[in-house]
Amino acid sequence: MTVNEIKNMTYTQFVAYIDQWNVPPGALDTINQWAVFGHVNQNSNLLEIACTTGLSSREIARITGCSSTGIDICEESIKSAKMNAEIYGRGLNLKYLSGDACEFTTEERFSHIIIGASLGFFKEPKKMLDRITSFFGESGYLLASPYYSCGEMPDELKRDCQRVIGITPTTMSYDIVRDIYADFEVAYEKRCSIVLETKGQMEKYTYDSVQRTCELRGITDDSVKKAMYDRLYEIKDVSNELHRYQAYSVLVLRYLNGVYPNKFLELF
Repeated sequence: MTVNEIKNMTYTQFVAYIDQWNVPPGALDTINQWAVFGHVNQNSNLLEIACTTGLSSREIARITGCSSTGIDICEESIKSAKMNAEIYGRGLNLKYLSGDACEFTTEERFSHIIIGASLGFFKEPKKMLDRITSFFGESGYLLASPYYSCGEMPDELKRDCQRVIGITPTTMSYDIVRDIYADFEVAYEKRCSIVLETKGQMEKYTYDSVQRTCELRGITDDSVKKAMYDRLYEIKDVSNELHRYQAYSVLVLRYLNGVYPNKFLELF
């Protein structure tokens, strides 16, 4: 691996290469709320859509003893997810598949499906949600944690996000974001503000993550280490700035066959 190769990777390729443990908004706090309020247990069968390197499905399996399957379109991310399962998920019932969730088909049925904050990555979010419901049996829970706007985001920051992370950050209001999930029943919701990370916290996370990557991949070249550190820190820094203008909602959404997509249950 060379410095230029690190710099020329796409965001997805880089995250997979360094095995970044991509978290949902709220990280383990959100995952624990999903587990508790989604009634996930050892008999549950869970699917994670756009699982990247597999953290959410792995950790909820650790907490509850459930069976977890993850799918992601990036083959390198799935390789990292499988590696993490072997190293950090020993004894857990984990399975990771490389493929496009928009084309994924299976006879298996799931009691819980994690979408996290990834619905916005799909070109047709509503269509994707309808597809997701086909993976449930008679009932199930969708576990989501979408971002929504809580302030006017500067155009320069939007451009930085596109350049560094490869996405356009959401500027949708809470009401617009919630309406995307309107066909589900709200079993649990908590709206959350975000406390920005300090420079020291970001530096420690970046250093520790890069050190682990170097150990796993046998990297000793200091210039490559620095290139990885600089790129990961920039990702963290831009993400942290985005959080000045974002909040998120932890959602446990109930699906009932015969009710979905109708709205019979009032929100309050």
